Amino acid sequence: MHTKFRTCLNVFIYLILSFVSLNIIAAEVRDIRVAQQEGVTRLVFELSGASDHRLFPLSNPDRIVLDITDAELSPSASDVLSGLSSDVLTRVRYARRESGGRFVLDLTQSAKAKSTVLAANDTYDPRILIELEYGQRKPATVVKSLTNLAKEKRDIVIAIDPGHGGKDPGALGQYKVREKDIVLSIAKELANRINAVDGFKAVLTRSTDIYLPLRDRSRVAREANADLMVSIHADAFTKSSARGASVWALSLSGKSSEMGRWLAQQENSVDLVGGISLDDKDQLLAEVLLDMSMNSTIQMSLNIGKSVLGEMKGVAVLHKDSVQQAGFVVLKSPDIPSILIETGFVSNKTEAKNLSSRTYRVKLAASIATGVVDYFTKNAPDGTLLAWKQTKQSDYVYAVQKGDTLSEIARRNNVSLGVLRQTNKLKNDVIWIGQKLVIPAG
Repeated sequence: MHTKFRTCLNVFIYLILSFVSLNIIAAEVRDIRVAQQEGVTRLVFELSGASDHRLFPLSNPDRIVLDITDAELSPSASDVLSGLSSDVLTRVRYARRESGGRFVLDLTQSAKAKSTVLAANDTYDPRILIELEYGQRKPATVVKSLTNLAKEKRDIVIAIDPGHGGKDPGALGQYKVREKDIVLSIAKELANRINAVDGFKAVLTRSTDIYLPLRDRSRVAREANADLMVSIHADAFTKSSARGASVWALSLSGKSSEMGRWLAQQENSVDLVGGISLDDKDQLLAEVLLDMSMNSTIQMSLNIGKSVLGEMKGVAVLHKDSVQQAGFVVLKSPDIPSILIETGFVSNKTEAKNLSSRTYRVKLAASIATGVVDYFTKNAPDGTLLAWKQTKQSDYVYAVQKGDTLSEIARRNNVSLGVLRQTNKLKNDVIWIGQKLVIPAG
């Protein structure tokens, strides 16, 4: 009796251990997802635990077989089989085998199949990725995030030129005010204001007390591919009653003399006219092209000057209430709109006092910055971040990449996680490789 009991007990323990062992090594296929791209279909088999697999093709008819060792299809996932199809995939069949689960992918044509094991991470359990390539595959469309698209757009570059400097003090005025010091201070504040606006970049022709020849100032602007050059000055006059700020653009007479200078050195005038070199053009054509370019540049300078003058009048007394024109050398770039700002008369006691005040200089720089930014906001150059933002009206589609999480995609595109879920009608944060997500505009 005792022996029989022991024998029965051993059999019972063996059966329990065998059952436990089978359940320990068994894995479930919890979900299967399919994604279609031109020339390729991807299937993701999500498992409850790591498992080996084998992939091989069969013909007549064309199909792909996936055997997953010690795994079976979860009852909750069996319903998805009927909905799995693509251009090349007609259906997915499943059968339980002694060694595990077998999935048969029925195809409309032969396809090259490959598998990749995706390890578990904070978001997903282990997965098996099956890729079916067929036909002539077209190059994949690269879908980029809004952040990366924005990075490809250039800033609007504003070259800021503080007049005089170094051995050239400029005008000397009341309260021992020196023009070179005043304009450098205003220029630095203006640069800070410009740089604080997304999509704008300021470049100073000089940031210290150094002397820079007039032509070199325009060269700095050209090397920076500036969209505008702003030259900052302060005036002086024999009569202390003279006062007021003013804005200047190039005059027609100044244009004519500059045209002659550039045409005399055509071999050095590369990319002066909207990216067109003049060195291979005959004299008449070169004159026409340069004349058109400079007319356009002057008109744009006048328009920008008007915008700046309109803002400055709220801070400074104006010497003239319209943009003036003269043949200043720093205004003579054929391809860069340029304005010269006289911030006031240092020979006038009141204005010298104002210009020696940091508070006043900050207000004046702020008004200039507002005028510049307002103009370019209304007239954003093509290819700039500002122009791109203004024309971006539709949503963007992003294809989920390996390693992506929904929260990371939301962060990269400056969209809240809740809005991203709502836009794509997601019940949770589970996403898969190749899935297309709509990124809301704005």
